[in-house]
Order: sequence, then C-alpha cells, then structure tokens
Amino acid sequence: MQSIDQYKPSNTPFDFTKYDGPYEVDRKNVIEALIPVGDAGPAVDIGCGPGYFTMQLSSRGWKTTSIDSDSVNIANASHYADESHVGDALSVLSALPGDHYGFAVALEIIEHMPPSRGEALLKHIHRVLKPGGRLIISTPNRFSPEGLGGYYWSEKIRRAGKWQAWDPTHVHIYSSGEILHLLKLNGFVVDRITGYYYAGRLPVIGRWQLPLKQSKRFPFNRMGFNVIVECHKQ
Repeated sequence: MQSIDQYKPSNTPFDFTKYDGPYEVDRKNVIEALIPVGDAGPAVDIGCGPGYFTMQLSSRGWKTTSIDSDSVNIANASHYADESHVGDALSVLSALPGDHYGFAVALEIIEHMPPSRGEALLKHIHRVLKPGGRLIISTPNRFSPEGLGGYYWSEKIRRAGKWQAWDPTHVHIYSSGEILHLLKLNGFVVDRITGYYYAGRLPVIGRWQLPLKQSKRFPFNRMGFNVIVECHKQ
C-alpha cells in the first residue's frame, strides 16, 4: 500500500466537452442546483479540472480559488478563478489560510487517491473552511446496483479483476456509508445526501435503468451510482 508521501497524483487534462455526454449532463445539472449564491465570499474548487464548476461558482458571486494537478486544466480554470494553483490537492490546501473559505467543492477527486490520502484531504478541507463553511463532495458509490454487481460479484466472488467504476484512474471506490462515516469522523455535519442514478450494466440482467435520475430520500439517496453529499464544518 502506498503511503501519503509515496503517492503521485495522475494528471488528467480535459475540456468542457466532457460535460456534453449524457452521464455528465444530468450529473452537472444536479450539482449546479446545489451551489448557493456567494455574495463575494471566498470558495475553493478542489480538483477543478478545466474549471467548469469554477465558472459556476464565480457566476454565483463566489471569489473562487481553483486547484488542480494539471497545468492545462489550471490554465483553462484561471479564466474564471480569482486565484489558481497547480499542484497536488493536499500540498496546495496545506498552504492556504485556515478558517477562510465559506464554501468548497471536491467533485470526483477523493476516489483518485488511496484512503489515507482521502482522509487527509477531508482534514485539510475542514481546516481551510470557516466555522459553518459548507462542502459539496461527490464520488462514485460502491453501495449502488453497479457497485454491488461490479465490486462484490465480479471482483470479490468471480475474481474478475478490480472494479474501478468505469475509470482506470480510480484508486478506491467508497460506499456511501464509508464516505459519510469519514466526513463525520473529520468534523463535518452531513446536511443532505443526493443519489445520482444512470443507466448501467449488471451481471445476468445486462443493461438497465431505473426511472429516476436523482433521489434525496432514504434509502435511494444512498444507492445512486454517485453519492453527492452536502455538509458543513462544525
């Protein structure tokens, strides 16, 4: 197992066309609806990619700091950010002021690092947020129909190889229960959980799709292919 010091993040440059796909179109719509008006307060977009959500934050009045390990992504995101940093998320966050930001987003980043670094990420986010500051975090969910089929059936029972939630750069896929426990363990109060659903493939059944795109109601909010958590710093 890699230690925090041994881990090297993978650089993943991409552009806004990623969000044109049917999976991303609906997911970004769900997340956009959760971003509040900022009234010129400071926000941080961690793992910002080319800056799509940096743009959304800035358009809602947030003074946004963007972080990404890829220089191409940061070059694009800097068009919308008030401040931008190239580098590993943990290293950059450790140099930012504490108790400073009113809002943070960490979208599809925690699954790209080992669990020890995932916990360190949440500790750093907690440190830079103001008391009461809010966080939106999203990540693939092992406790979803796709996860139950891919992780438990294909990986654990059939030994068919590691299930990576359709992305070879994923390092650890959390269950909704794991990510909620980790947030609470690191000083966050969970306010709302949204499960995001998309067409998938299951063993024996094949391709399938539920007649819903999202749910905020238990238990469906904990069983989406993605789990999107709104929380705040105690």
